[in-house]
Amino acid sequence: MKKKKNDFLIRFFTGFIYVFMIIFSIEKGEKIFRMLMMILSFFCLFEFLVMLKTNTTLIKINSFFFLFSILLDFFVEKNIFLYIICFIPYSIIFFIIQLFSKGSSHKEKIKQVSHLTFGLVYILIPFFLASYIYSKYGKELILGTFFLIWTNDTLSYLIGIKWGKRKIDISISPKKSVEGFLGGFFFCLILGVFLYNIWGKKYWFILSFTVPIFSTIGDLVESTIKRSYNVKNSGLWFPGHGGFLDRLDSFIFVIPIIATVAIGIVYFF
Repeated sequence: MKKKKNDFLIRFFTGFIYVFMIIFSIEKGEKIFRMLMMILSFFCLFEFLVMLKTNTTLIKINSFFFLFSILLDFFVEKNIFLYIICFIPYSIIFFIIQLFSKGSSHKEKIKQVSHLTFGLVYILIPFFLASYIYSKYGKELILGTFFLIWTNDTLSYLIGIKWGKRKIDISISPKKSVEGFLGGFFFCLILGVFLYNIWGKKYWFILSFTVPIFSTIGDLVESTIKRSYNVKNSGLWFPGHGGFLDRLDSFIFVIPIIATVAIGIVYFF
């Protein structure tokens, strides 16, 4: 009992720091938020490549280009496309190193390249989209999205612990329950009504319905990847949560949906 209480307090404290960091960056403006997104994407991609046992040299190259682009953004007044420009040469160098690698078989080369390609799509694109949403549609949409994600993650976790009986898929995520999912879903719907009353945008009804669904899917996808490589946590940066990828798996899956809804509303309504 005492251990569970301590685990909850540790989880709450580290979660609070993470939430404060996100809200602070959103309130400070587009550039600070963009830089934080790129820093978080760096740690997520780093954990992902380590988890998939990617070549150490390639991970070091990844770290160099990431940190260089973040540092450049700090001194140069540019937008999100600066990161895209930096990652074009990085990807090319990554592929060239793999092509001429003598210590690896052709199968291993393809495997390493596929790791990077999947990582770029799975991890980097959502963070780019988050920065784009902020710059294009303002901070309310991105802030409300985080509120919905946090509400779903927190309430589904608490309700699942207290009343969770039926597991969604015990082979993927033993702690994910149907009751927890329904609880998180219900409170997201309530929050959606609240956000509509504050900001007056009807898309909050759509997002309060879609966010908990894709947030849960994102968590299950990351759990599947970890199970495939016999890894419990992607890292140890957030005690009680795991690594950056564990903390942001829901966000990574939700943001492309948010971007789709936002762009769809602008073009069709």
